[in-house]
Amino acid sequence: MLDKGIKVETWSQEKLAAHLKEIGADKPPKPRNQLANEITAPKQGRWGKYLK
Repeated sequence: MLDKGIKVETWSQEKLAAHLKEIGADKPPKPRNQLANEITAPKQGRWGKYLK
């Protein structure tokens, strides 16, 4: 059951395209840089010493 305060409307393709362009969603998102999202620990060699 819809609340009487909710306004429901159907948008045309042109109105939807204009709205998406206005908010910047008209193109697919940029690919994420996987290295920026990965957390890596420092590399350790033998005897627990850090490698350069």
